[in-house]
Amino acid sequence: MSTDQEDAKGRHERSPAARAASGAPVDALTGGHDAASPLAAGERYVPSARATPREARPLDEWESRPRILVTNDDGIESRGLLILKQALEEIGDVFVMAPDTNQSAVGHAMTFMRPLRVRERTLTDGKPGWSVDGSPTDAVSLAFLGYFGISFDLVASGINYGSNLGDDVTYSGTVGAAMESVISGCPAFAISQEFVGEPNFELAGQMAKLVARNILEHGLGDGELLNVNVPARSVDTFSGVEITRMGKRVYQDQLLERLDPRGTPYYWFGGPPPTGVADAGTDFHAVGNGKVAITPIQLDLTAHRLLKRLGGWSWQLPASDPTEPGPQESAEAPVAQQDPLGS
Repeated sequence: MSTDQEDAKGRHERSPAARAASGAPVDALTGGHDAASPLAAGERYVPSARATPREARPLDEWESRPRILVTNDDGIESRGLLILKQALEEIGDVFVMAPDTNQSAVGHAMTFMRPLRVRERTLTDGKPGWSVDGSPTDAVSLAFLGYFGISFDLVASGINYGSNLGDDVTYSGTVGAAMESVISGCPAFAISQEFVGEPNFELAGQMAKLVARNILEHGLGDGELLNVNVPARSVDTFSGVEITRMGKRVYQDQLLERLDPRGTPYYWFGGPPPTGVADAGTDFHAVGNGKVAITPIQLDLTAHRLLKRLGGWSWQLPASDPTEPGPQESAEAPVAQQDPLGS
């Protein structure tokens, strides 16, 4: 266990000021800033704990082991989280911060309307981890805003129970956590396992280590991340790795209405499992053919083709008709009243 990992143990029991003394600024841990220096209009406060990761280069050229944050949306007790942590411990110092309960399909949600509680936990391998009563994005934000008092070189989110293919990325808390890392300026990837019976995470664990090594050695561009989907195959039977584009998910959701014992209706989202359009070159096609799909995605959601089309549309408001009454005017002119005193 590294010095940073040793320092992190028991951190939740210390005051923000005491934690700051070990490396994180007080303001990053309390959410405040110097009241004597209010933010100017348009200025964004960025605490120093949100540090820039080290430059990508071959791992044997790193002066110290990479610091890797591991999180997920299935919760701190997920077996996939433990497999991911153990796989990445072979190449870096791993810190675990994950939701305390299952947060599937929360997307990129962040908690603002209540405080967050963090607990130090003992994982099933006997090593420490931390859980938060919030979303995957909350977990990543806590780490980058100074909870551990260190910066990170990589964030790995997963291993998710079930694929995150095509449009799933807009719902996925697994992908949302990786997006939050990218917003903080740190490279990240999300990794998910096709769900067929009881998942065997051996292939996913080995792929996670390979993906992490490639990112640490080669780097990603600003606003970019990788979405990795692993088929329900063994290391011996999978069909290789394919770099893919996002496919099209076909949802078959249904609204299910029930009545509680008092006769009040409540609702579930149900229906058959979703399918997808398995066009060649897509993540659906790759996983369906036993391949690991590695899909580069980005935070810039601009529709560039539509951007050009919109330039040819008319965006000028209609000119108002001077003969029509204004919004505060009556359609008929008011009738003048005679002064009873004749003045």
